Amino acid sequence: MDKFLKSEWSYLEKKLIVSTFFLSGVVIGFLFAPIKKGIYCGNNNGATIHTKKGGKKEHK
Repeated sequence: MDKFLKSEWSYLEKKLIVSTFFLSGVVIGFLFAPIKKGIYCGNNNGATIHTKKGGKKEHK
């Protein structure tokens, strides 16, 4: 790490390298993370009822 910080690269180049490795790690983490029960966006608070015909009915 000390060798990296004292290298002849500019501050911008060092910043780009660090951010590239960080974002690559985030992408790799998402790819290897197990997805359980699919991806669901919402709070799932039970405010909807699914009818037999497939339609939705909201609680009031």
